[in-house]
Amino acid sequence: MSEYDGTENPETPWRGDEDGASEDDARGGEGLTGGDRTPYGPNPDERGKGLSAVAGLLGLALVVQALALELAAGQFWNDALVGATLFVAGAYNYYRRSNEEFGSIGVASLVALLGLWLVASPFLLGTGSGLAETANDLGFWTDVVVGLLAVGLGSYSAYEIRERRRDVDVRRTAT
Repeated sequence: MSEYDGTENPETPWRGDEDGASEDDARGGEGLTGGDRTPYGPNPDERGKGLSAVAGLLGLALVVQALALELAAGQFWNDALVGATLFVAGAYNYYRRSNEEFGSIGVASLVALLGLWLVASPFLLGTGSGLAETANDLGFWTDVVVGLLAVGLGSYSAYEIRERRRDVDVRRTAT
């Protein structure tokens, strides 16, 4: 086993000197040394953080609504679980974008699907009795409005992530 310390590779064919003083791979890139171990940041301006933050805040609003309003049991648990999931999804994509990465298309799609569920759930759960009862009209319309916003945010975010990934070279390092 060789004593490789991570700074140079003795088996690299493009090394210039015998002593390893030159590590230019002659591809013409400025500042690319040591096997192109450069930091990878495909999203340096952190685009999309606002969309992710709004998605997380929509989830937080649903959780607060579930706790603040007097809702039927089915609507309470629906709002609490979907709101918590929206909050976590928004926070995850916000974290990724804060680290100069793209957001996750899957997570953005999940936000859109949860939004569709929020739009449909008041109508599916209905205004009947028992678990399907919607006890509060404000809760009913909040679910619909938050759902529509989540569908729009999630769909747009997934579309933009896909377009930006297509336009950027996504290799982490050149080896």
